[in-house]
Amino acid sequence: MMASSTTGSYGSAERRHPRLVRRTAWLRRHSVAVGVVAVALIALIFFFDARMHPVTMAGFYLVPLTLLALAERERLVAAAGVLCGLLTVLVMVWQDTLTASNLFNLLYGGLAGVGLIILAYLIRRLSTISDYATLRAQLSEAGADILTSGGTRDDLDELLQYAVERLGEQLDATAGVLLILEDGYWQGRAGFGLGVDAREIAAEYGDMALSEEAMRTETTVARDLSAGDPSPGPLTARVRLERVLVVPMRALDREVGVLVYNRAQASGDFDQEQVSLAEYVARYLGVAVDNVRLMLELGAKRRDLELVRDSSLDFAQSLDMTEVLEAVVTRLLDALGMHACDVYEVDGDAGVLRILVSFDDMKFEAEEGVGRELPLELNATSALAVASRQPVLVTSLGDPRLNDAERELLGRLGHQTLLSIPLRIRDRVIALVELFDQEPRDLGDEEIELARTICRFAALAVDKAKLYDRQRVTAERSDRLARRLQRLQSFAVDLNRRLDRADLQDVLDEVAHAAVDLLRVRAAAVLSGSGEYLAARSLAVAGEASPARLSAVESELLERCRQALAAPTDEHMAGGELVTIAVAQADGLLFAPLESEAPQQASTLVVADKRAGDFDEEDRLLVATLGAQLSASLHNATAYQREHAIAETFQQALLMEPPAIPGIDVGVRYRAATDTARVGGDFYDLVTLGPGRLMVIVGDVCGKSLGAAAQSAVVRYMLRAYAAEGSPGEALSRLNSAVIEQTPDQPFVTLVVAYIDVARHMFEYAVAGHPRPIVLAGHGPFPMPGEGNVPVGIFRGAVYPTNRAILPDDTCVVLYTDGITDARSDGTLFGEARLNDTVLQHLGMPAQELADTILETVKDYAGGVLADDCAVVTIKLP
Repeated sequence: MMASSTTGSYGSAERRHPRLVRRTAWLRRHSVAVGVVAVALIALIFFFDARMHPVTMAGFYLVPLTLLALAERERLVAAAGVLCGLLTVLVMVWQDTLTASNLFNLLYGGLAGVGLIILAYLIRRLSTISDYATLRAQLSEAGADILTSGGTRDDLDELLQYAVERLGEQLDATAGVLLILEDGYWQGRAGFGLGVDAREIAAEYGDMALSEEAMRTETTVARDLSAGDPSPGPLTARVRLERVLVVPMRALDREVGVLVYNRAQASGDFDQEQVSLAEYVARYLGVAVDNVRLMLELGAKRRDLELVRDSSLDFAQSLDMTEVLEAVVTRLLDALGMHACDVYEVDGDAGVLRILVSFDDMKFEAEEGVGRELPLELNATSALAVASRQPVLVTSLGDPRLNDAERELLGRLGHQTLLSIPLRIRDRVIALVELFDQEPRDLGDEEIELARTICRFAALAVDKAKLYDRQRVTAERSDRLARRLQRLQSFAVDLNRRLDRADLQDVLDEVAHAAVDLLRVRAAAVLSGSGEYLAARSLAVAGEASPARLSAVESELLERCRQALAAPTDEHMAGGELVTIAVAQADGLLFAPLESEAPQQASTLVVADKRAGDFDEEDRLLVATLGAQLSASLHNATAYQREHAIAETFQQALLMEPPAIPGIDVGVRYRAATDTARVGGDFYDLVTLGPGRLMVIVGDVCGKSLGAAAQSAVVRYMLRAYAAEGSPGEALSRLNSAVIEQTPDQPFVTLVVAYIDVARHMFEYAVAGHPRPIVLAGHGPFPMPGEGNVPVGIFRGAVYPTNRAILPDDTCVVLYTDGITDARSDGTLFGEARLNDTVLQHLGMPAQELADTILETVKDYAGGVLADDCAVVTIKLP
């Protein structure tokens, strides 16, 4: 039998034996050389014994016999002892020295030889026991080293090879093999004397009868097959089997394999001691193999758990769908060692698979392929995985679960293996992972379970990324919509501010341009009429707006609208009629109805051809809002113009020319806040109270337009009624009571009421929250009492005092509203001081010119724009 090439790795146990045992073991391993030396010594002793007469040399035969007893078996020692005795007798006969004393010495030598035979037996037994103990110790240490150091499968194979060879030495075997039972097959793992590598030996379980019997009966089987093997197996073709020993290997209740040894017929049967040693080694190797298997499985599970942990961390590091999908693909390919991978979004309602990411040829496909849809019904294995919510493994193109389209596609791409794994969130399949390999791969349950575990975390990550994408899209859409609505609101506010001076056509034009800008369309128009009488009341286009282009766009748009209205595709469109209920869409057109006071004159806002993409719900919301705003603006503009015309007529009727009274010069001037808004809350009134007596009223009603003008008329005519019955203060007190009682919801009024008696130069006035009159006599101010009270219409029972004074000759009195003094220039008020200076500078002017000059000076100071209405009355006494 060939010597083991691995014994050097397991020599530490031998070095712990005593030196004598180690020397004896060395001699026994070199028994041939020891035998040669012993034969040479016997021959040399015989030569000297025959030559040196009468001296006998027979006693020296004990030296080679002792050497043989240390190195050889007891039978050989006995044969050598008999030979030495015969040679001694031969020398005695030849030398004629066969005496009683020599015979006694011969007997003594025979007894010594018997002792050496016993010594040879004891040494053999000691060597055998030592070898058994050494083998046990070596195997134990080697197995412990493999388990504690995390050895590999190669380390186990080295241990198995060493154990098989050393046990073969103890069994005097010419050949041996260790067979592992894996999935119903015998697989060689270690051996010697086979003529081939033991790993090349493989057979089905039933093809090796003796191994099957040993494993089934759990006992050692010994057979003499020198006459031939009745059930030839793979070993029979490689080794001539004679005496065979088959020992089962088990670990607890698990069948591990068998040890098979063969030795020559001449070596005899295996003794019980050898069988016991073989059974011990088989038990130990069975446990060692199973321990290493468990250790490797534990290591694999640890690696799988680390892979799952790292995968979950990778998936959790990003919310970006692309990064998550790429991490999923990379982890799955690394875990299973496969070639390609696709991930699909499962749309069960639509019955399609939507590609999310694809990996093949060591790279991810370009984004052009992302989003491509595949009908689920045309992919049988994918549909099976989605329906069963379980992985589906295909290991060949001949799998009956593949349909023709799938088989053709896999063959074209060079794929032989397909593994489909659904990604589930609770009972809902949200995605599908498909892994491909170019070789047939019969993936084990543990590999598939590992992939499923990774896919569980992948499902959570994909669902989280989808939720994040939806939230991000919703947030972006909300922000975009908020910005567009904010722009729409700003436009609406600005438009409403200018309704008092805007023409209806200007409103339509502004809304059409706003629609082009807000909705990012190529054209927008306001249409009215129907059928052939459909007309554009306003049109706006994106970009250049030359007359020729406007005309071409208008013609094209009207024709498209006629066709859309003639063959409506939206439930809110009636054939041939403009939309009057809700937003409708047809052929790249979006219609929004405009409310009108005259239904027979219905109009529609239409936008055409969005510049990027199709119209969506956001666009429908915007066009509906814009249409509602346009409807409100048109209604408000029409109502304002109607009310403004009435109020202007009413106020102009109230702002009469001053009456002609001898001995007094009166000038009046009224100006609204702007040129276009000519109706305000400021008013004045001049009433003759009798010969040479004049009542002057200057007031300011809170508010503007028709309501303010109406309230000023009420106040004016009440004061005219009350003026004849008392002083200015009494008139204001009665007016306050009447306003609160009769018109409690009307705005308050500030007033100054003055009576002037021309003949007596008597000046009486009362103030209700209004600026005091300016009185100038000569070229300076004339002191006047300034008592007053709150505006009319605020406090019930308010009493207003009357201020009186006798004016000197050449006196000028100026009554005005707060619009004069509150005019601003860069934030600075015009103020009473500037008003006094203006009156003083132009005191020589007639009363009317002075009034005009005061208004123009204030207007110039404010930069031509008055923030409030202004009224001024100037009175000059000669």
